[in-house]
Amino acid sequence: MDPEDDQEIIDSIVNGSILSYFSALESDDERSFSPSQTRSDTNRTYSPQIKRAQQPQQSIVTQIRYSIKKIQSPIIGFKLDCWTIQPFSLDDDQYLDGDLILKCKDQTNSRKIQGLFEKGDDEQREFIFQKLLPGITSLANDIFGNYVVQRILEQGSQQQRELIFEQLSQQILVLCYNTYGCRVAQKLLEISYNTEKFDQIFKVVSSQIRNLVLDTNGNHVIQKIAELVKSQKSEWLIDGVLGQIQKLSNDSHGCRLIQQILELSSISQLNDIYRELLSIQDELCLSQYGNYIVQILLQRGPSDVVYKIQNTIIKNLERLSCDKFGSNVVDKSVNISVYMRKEILKVFIHNMNVFYKLSNNCYGNYVIQNFCKQLEYNQLIKLSYDSSQFNTQFGQHVYQTLQKLKN
Repeated sequence: MDPEDDQEIIDSIVNGSILSYFSALESDDERSFSPSQTRSDTNRTYSPQIKRAQQPQQSIVTQIRYSIKKIQSPIIGFKLDCWTIQPFSLDDDQYLDGDLILKCKDQTNSRKIQGLFEKGDDEQREFIFQKLLPGITSLANDIFGNYVVQRILEQGSQQQRELIFEQLSQQILVLCYNTYGCRVAQKLLEISYNTEKFDQIFKVVSSQIRNLVLDTNGNHVIQKIAELVKSQKSEWLIDGVLGQIQKLSNDSHGCRLIQQILELSSISQLNDIYRELLSIQDELCLSQYGNYIVQILLQRGPSDVVYKIQNTIIKNLERLSCDKFGSNVVDKSVNISVYMRKEILKVFIHNMNVFYKLSNNCYGNYVIQNFCKQLEYNQLIKLSYDSSQFNTQFGQHVYQTLQKLKN
């Protein structure tokens, strides 16, 4: 649309019947006009609203002309149906002046430079890359700079990736232990997978695995490798956690790593892991994170391991059911095993006091409700209960559930 057409549209808006509508608005001092875009010499941001109260001497027509005039620029063109953003120009953009490495360590500038690298052509990307390359290691370990490095690794040329890899591969362990550098290390692993570069990183990282699995940041890098290689190289991962499972199971990241090992490795590879887990199963059942490991064992473990855990649950039914985390383990065993439902039913029939105690407990009542829902009707009617024993709000929930199931 050329400027003459724009002016005709503007005049028709200003001089048409819409003026009578805007004249009515002028009588209301509290009403503000629609967004009016302003532009300063130093900031290409278009946002502030111009309120009537701030410009009492201007008519509404003047405001319309002012607003429309202000949005005419080489960068943004005015149309009735949309805004059009012109392509990024290397010569126009102020963000590429000065110390680009330092700018990448600022949140706003980091985002802007990522956008410029994404939208620019090959020449513009190379310009940005050459200015950042000398400080690429520093940026990789920076709270905002690491995002710029990741963006270049994702969208840069093969040559740019190789130059970054050449510098960062020498500092890979430093990256692994750093809060922000570990993200770049994971990105390097992703883009180099199935290449010699991946094997080079893997060799260095695997030599420090026993320390990395216990480190909050390094653990993420190990998880990324486990996710990429799956069961191909799981032996090195198993060797890294053996003897340290108790420490790992009390940490959210360590717990997730153990879960990955159990999910990705074959049963024959896990015998040593199973033995160590079973030796601390009582502790794991009551652990905030360890209970998830026990649940995976119940679902995916070999029959002999599952049987030992089930016996432990039945033996400690009351204690586990009344615990915030242990109750999750009991629920899982009930949901997936007919054998467990039969054995727990025997416990309750033999001693209904246990049933009442769990029913009136803030955690146990959920176990009882879930257990009753899993029973068949002929099993449910074997529970001969006294309604007066449900003497708490939790017990009442159980009683109401029983009544619904029987009816």
